[in-house]
Formats: sequence, structure tokens, C-alpha cells
Amino acid sequence: MKVSTPEFNTPRTLTKGAPTQHAELSAFAQHAEPDAPEQHAELLHETRALCPQCLRPLSATISADTQNQVWMTRTCPEHGQVATRIWPNANHYRWISSLAFPKVLPDRNATRPSVKSCPSGCGICQRHQRRPTLVEIEVTQRCNLHCPVCFMSAESNSSDVPLDKLDDFIEAIATTAGTDTGVQLTGGEPTMRSDLAQIVAKVRARGFWGVEVNTNGVVIARDLAYLQGLVQSGLTGIYLQFDGMSSAVYEQIRGVDLLDTKLGAVQNCRAAGVQVVLAMTIVSGVNDDQIGAVIEYALDNSDIVAGVALQPAFTSGRFDAERVVALTMGDVIFMLADQTNGLIKADDIWPLGCSHPLCDTGTFLAKHEGRFVPVTRDLTRKEYLELYDPTSPQGSVFLDIMAKKGLSYQDGISVIIMNYMDAYTVDLERMEECSMFVTMPNGALLPFCSYQLTNCAGQRLYAPWCIPGAESGVDWNEH
Repeated sequence: MKVSTPEFNTPRTLTKGAPTQHAELSAFAQHAEPDAPEQHAELLHETRALCPQCLRPLSATISADTQNQVWMTRTCPEHGQVATRIWPNANHYRWISSLAFPKVLPDRNATRPSVKSCPSGCGICQRHQRRPTLVEIEVTQRCNLHCPVCFMSAESNSSDVPLDKLDDFIEAIATTAGTDTGVQLTGGEPTMRSDLAQIVAKVRARGFWGVEVNTNGVVIARDLAYLQGLVQSGLTGIYLQFDGMSSAVYEQIRGVDLLDTKLGAVQNCRAAGVQVVLAMTIVSGVNDDQIGAVIEYALDNSDIVAGVALQPAFTSGRFDAERVVALTMGDVIFMLADQTNGLIKADDIWPLGCSHPLCDTGTFLAKHEGRFVPVTRDLTRKEYLELYDPTSPQGSVFLDIMAKKGLSYQDGISVIIMNYMDAYTVDLERMEECSMFVTMPNGALLPFCSYQLTNCAGQRLYAPWCIPGAESGVDWNEH
């Protein structure tokens, strides 16, 4: 029986001490008027954050307000104070933070000297506290869509990385992270490349156990032969942008109706025999009411859909407000109970163990006696700590634990929530525990949230591939 996993609500006054039992939260803080920063009632801990305008590292406080919401507050000497709401419920924040796993350090023989303060000077630097479990290679900056919601430089004219140059990227991952690390080919849109199958073959030939392609699905939906070529070359998974079950959602988030394209891409994955993960970018007020529908679709197609990755959208653009209230991982966790009719409750979602507990959480819905149940519901903290395998891929963490308990499930899906950080939400202590990296031409591996970071005006900290001017093209003979 699971212990010490209370249900949570958002009381109007702060509850001190041990969390009390309450009904599951259904309508919560993002819809309420947030407290002003000076009304924060209880300091939870201190950390380091950034000024969203100049990206200067700053001391920051994490505190609970009088509505039991959690805020990160810092003050820039040039741009003033900014407070960002980072979690809807302080009791839940404490509980999920308490489930941190022992840190598995990166190979110290492969790390680089710490020459600058985080988030600059990555590579993996010697301050970093967790090993990579997934490493991306940006094979192109081209894209066949121009989505309103996108963190990539998809409108640039940068060239593809030459096929022979990709050997350096692959070798950098093997040397720094090891071949037991998963590799994801991304972009831009990687299926813009006609030689993508050759790239997949290169990765597998170097000894990596798995390689997936991060795609919008446009090409694989219309060209089954292209997808079959990827599978024949060793592709092990498709990471498919999948934002909802209505045309209107895609028109708002992607700028065009892609629903039939997404459904066609899944059908082609079934025909080609390659598993697919549905990656849902969640935008408050646009598709946050379709989380349950996407999970239901995944369960109905669990023969080929291996999981759902829920990703609250990045904050982008310029904000002049002193307080920022964005959709958080915690918000999504609490939405699950209502939208899945109680199938997934807040305390069924556990950290995945490979990174900071506030970065990646999830569960596995296993089919048992004709119905799906979260396997974490019968998991104890003691079992989790003892049975967790740090080499498990994110989607297999709970399956591997169940296997060690003597339980095997042939049908089910992973549900994972990814808490990516932007200039408003960056917690540098979380950054130092990142397990998802992006490969650079010089062999450096940068934490994903560091590499994608922009200030509130949209100016990047790192140029694409860390090559100045890459937005307008790259002379790969010089790199």
C-alpha cells in the first residue's frame, strides 16, 4: 500500500506543518487573482534565477503566498523585481520535491572546466550534477511549418549539418554521455532531409540502443515509404507533435489545421511498425482542456502509441508585468484528475528520477483486468528508491520497476510531464541537474533549457549550434 502521498488542494490560508487530506483540486490558482510578491507568507527555500530582460544570474527566493501558491522572486539591480508563479500548491510542491533521487554524476573525465556562471559556459561543465539520459542532434534549421508556438529558429535559412560532419556530433555523444544514452534527431524539422535514414543508420552503427525522430508528422503522414526507410535504418521511435483532438487547436498553435495529418502520421507509424510518443504542447486557454482527450486517444491506440508527453508551453515575447502567471507542471498534474475522470490523480504522478524532481514527472498506465490503472498507485517511496534504475529511458522508468517487482505489462502507455524552463521560470539549481542535452559542432553538450534560452525580447543566449550568425547560414567548412 502506498504511504505518505496525500491528496492536495489550494486552501485560502497557508497550511503549515504536515499536509492535510483534502478533496482533489479541480479549479485552481491560475484562474485566481495571484497575491502580490510582498504578500508571500512563507519562505520555502532559496535558489538562483535570472532576470528575464538581461539574463543576469540573481539570488532568488521560493515562497508560498496566502493562497498556498508557490512563487519565485528575484530583484535585478537594473530591471527591478520579478515574481513568477511556479506551482499551484505549496503542499504538493513540498511533497514532489521530497522525492528527489540520488544524483548520478556525468563522467568527470568527459566534463569541461567551469569557466562561466550558469547558464553560460556549458559543455558539460564540472558543476553539472546529473548524467545525460537523452541527447539531441539538430540536423537542420529548416522547417515546413511556421508555428506561432515554437522554440526553434525555424524561420532561418541555415543550412543542414553535412552528413559527414554529423559523425562528430555522434562521436561527441558517445564520448561524453555513452552509447547507453538515447539520441533524438530534431531541428527545425528533421524530415526536411532526404538523407535522414542515413543519419539514423550512423547513430545505430555507433552502438546507440535507440534513436527517435522529433517531427511535426507532415512528411511521415504523406510518405509511408519515407518512414519505412527510417525504420529499416534502425529508427526506434517517433516523437510526434500532437496538440489536441480538434482542428481549431492546430489552427491556433500551428497556424494550420493538422488534425488529419497527425492521425495519418500515427496510422503510418502503425503500418511501419514503429512506436510513437504524442508530444502535446499545452497553451493555457487554447488546448489545456484537451489533455484528457489526447490521453484517451493514446489509450485507444496503445498498440502503437507508447506514451504521451505533456509540455506546458514556454513563455515567449516581451512582458512588462512584475508578476508572471504561466501554466506550470503542477497545474497540468492537477488537471489530470478532472480530464481523465479520476483515472490519474495528483499523487499518481511521481518524478522520473533522472533529473530534478520538478523537471520530469509521470506515471505508467498499465492495462490490468480490462482497465488501465497507474502503476504508481501501489508503489511506495521505499520501493521506488530501491528499484529505480538510473539507466532506464524516461518512458520505461516505471515499467522497469514493475518488472523488478515481478509484474509484466504488455499493454499500456507512459504519461510524462516535461517542465521546461524559460527566462521567467529558470531555476539554476534545476538547470545543473538537467539530463536532456543538445549536441554542438565543437563536441559540447548543452542542457536543453540552457541552449534554448532567450530573454523576454526573444534574443537567444546561444546562437543555433553555438555558431554566431547561424540564423542566416553556416559555412560548415569553417566549423
